[in-house]
Amino acid sequence: MNHYKPTEKIKVLHVITRLEKGGAPSALLEVLRRCDAKQFEHHIATGIASEPENDMISYAKNIGLRVFVIPTFVRDIHLFLDLITLLKLYFLVRKGGYDIIHCHTSKGGFIGRLAARLANGRCIIYSPHGDIFEGYFGKVKTCFFTWLEKFAAKFTDKIITLTKSGIEPYAKAGIGNPSQFEYIYNGVDIQALEKRKTDRTQKRREVGIGNDCFVVVTAGRLVPVKGHTYLITAFARVVKEIPNVRLVFLGDGELKEALFVQTKTLGLENHVLFLGMRTDVPEIISASDLFVLPSINEGFGVVLLEAMAMKCPIVATNVGGIPEVVLDGETGILVPPKDPEQLAGTIIKLIKDSTLARQLAESGYQRLKAYFDIKDTIVKIEHLYKELLEVKDRKIKKVYEQ
Repeated sequence: MNHYKPTEKIKVLHVITRLEKGGAPSALLEVLRRCDAKQFEHHIATGIASEPENDMISYAKNIGLRVFVIPTFVRDIHLFLDLITLLKLYFLVRKGGYDIIHCHTSKGGFIGRLAARLANGRCIIYSPHGDIFEGYFGKVKTCFFTWLEKFAAKFTDKIITLTKSGIEPYAKAGIGNPSQFEYIYNGVDIQALEKRKTDRTQKRREVGIGNDCFVVVTAGRLVPVKGHTYLITAFARVVKEIPNVRLVFLGDGELKEALFVQTKTLGLENHVLFLGMRTDVPEIISASDLFVLPSINEGFGVVLLEAMAMKCPIVATNVGGIPEVVLDGETGILVPPKDPEQLAGTIIKLIKDSTLARQLAESGYQRLKAYFDIKDTIVKIEHLYKELLEVKDRKIKKVYEQ
């Protein structure tokens, strides 16, 4: 039982490389805007998004968060800029009097934790929001980043993964010790999402799709680790067997042009739509017939929860934390990554078997309500903060008593 009762608000500094739409930044802001403002004061230190239209710094400020923008805080390795960022974070931690420094994602996680350690930060937490062991870098870079993770773990109080299975890659790599790890599922506001269900015919007309088409939708950054090239290859086979089908991409990224070229090469330009970054992702999913997530690596996949909320059947790859979100054969169907044949066969199966698709969608919705409510996520995070501070206080008290 947690008995930590601070006399003042608990001050938390969140360090994250960028506050871009989607992924870890969106998940973080959804939690922070719902945290108990009477008990916690949350600040954010972040860099600037490469594309201004995707930046959520203004949004973070509008929901009452104090944001420290560090322009030198960039995603790629840049020794000079990284050193400046380290120094700025160091002085921010020293001056801010934070009870907790909570660092997010790999780059922000390392620089933030190092700055916190140098500044004698009271309590240091790291949320990787996935891992870097598969699908992101080559062997040499992966080994280097693994070494950095091992080093930073030495002065980290707690490492929070998105799923229980997400702890295993860190254990295999020799990062940290078992007592340092905790897992907390991402959650969504289920009631708010349900209110976003829209008129199917109207939404399809809005994006240029006929109501008689079977619509497959996917959402996420257009980057190699998301596996979209395998989905397009699979979709070519789907179209051959079932011509009246459409594939919708929601998101943007470095591979957009390459994926567009692949689509034309395979003669799919009349069957595939690239809609870019959208603010109506749940609405488009609710107007679709099947959601597909073809990732090579995926820490969790919050968009899967949005599909569950919209009772949209799911096909996803059996990687990362996905099997804890989507139960294979119960709440969706999982396929191996980088396997267009199995992916195509599974999509075709669910197009033809509408009864199975509906059963999977309903089971997914029930699992969402049982395990992935954002209220539960917030309770667990706030409890963890208090528990860690209580442990710190006991240790300090013990030292003084000796």
